[in-house]
Amino acid sequence: MKLATTKRSEVIRRFLLNAVKANSPHLIQDAMEAFGISRQAVHTHLSELSKLGFLKAEGHTRGRIYNLGIKRFHSGVFNLKGLQESDVYYRDFSVIFGDLEKNIESICHYGFTEMLNNAIDHSCGTQVNISADRTEKEINITINDDGEGIFNHIARIMNLQDPRESILELSKGKLTTDPDNHTGQGIFFTSRAFDKYAIFSGDLVFSHREKLEKDFLLHNDKNHQGTTVVMNLDINTDRTLRSVFDSFTGNEDEDYAFNKTIVPVRLALYEGEKLVSRSQAKRILNRVEKFKTVILDFEGVDFIGQAFADEVFRIFAKRNPQIELIPMNENEDIKRMIIAAANYTE
Repeated sequence: MKLATTKRSEVIRRFLLNAVKANSPHLIQDAMEAFGISRQAVHTHLSELSKLGFLKAEGHTRGRIYNLGIKRFHSGVFNLKGLQESDVYYRDFSVIFGDLEKNIESICHYGFTEMLNNAIDHSCGTQVNISADRTEKEINITINDDGEGIFNHIARIMNLQDPRESILELSKGKLTTDPDNHTGQGIFFTSRAFDKYAIFSGDLVFSHREKLEKDFLLHNDKNHQGTTVVMNLDINTDRTLRSVFDSFTGNEDEDYAFNKTIVPVRLALYEGEKLVSRSQAKRILNRVEKFKTVILDFEGVDFIGQAFADEVFRIFAKRNPQIELIPMNENEDIKRMIIAAANYTE
């Protein structure tokens, strides 16, 4: 967040914003003494902050009261050892989220605490840098730890051959490296609750855009240390956490279990590859037995081989009749290959 054109002005305005956040009764006098400036200069800074939307002024000049405006920003660096995610949310960032609409605040609370908890429990790091930026249109949350990196961590714990496989596993949900203490649902549901969601680690990026209803595997030119999670939410969205959960959970008879997933098949399609082998099929099918309904999204995939189709739609389907496999966005060639595999008889 850039408040001013000079470093000194920015420092003064941050001081004033922090004083308003703390409900300081002597913010003008305190600023005059701290920076050796006149009362008029302080009022000039307060006026500019009001014009920018960071403050809201009420009353006449002499008795004017300043409250936080629509635009808000807060950041902090925290030691991970012993950190409690809810304490950070309510104690340090309530100024950002406290007066939001209930559905918006619930999404922010869920995503903030789930992603911070991941850093605390899984990053193997020492510090986390958190920032939250609120405007009249959106909320942006960034959580950056200095740990091992999520994709390398998952690949190491789960014995995956390539960190890129971690992204495919994340997209399915129910992925945790600590099943005794975590369900593995946090990233899956957070990525779908926010409008834009991305994880940067190493040279890989896992991204979900809710408007497109798609997960993406991207390559980053910069080798990113640790893990950075970026979440963006339209401040006027009517989405609710309940609606997100309901899209992937069962009914009352199924105890509202998280039993449905969408697997973006293209995430198993690395550069220069074709989906032709049984090993690629097994990569896609890894852990899907945890779900009752598995939707295989073939968007971005032009071709699958006979062995791949046979492994998924005949062998796996025959061994797991309790799982409903649903292909979607497949082209005509892929449809024919799926039908041939499903109807094959020895």
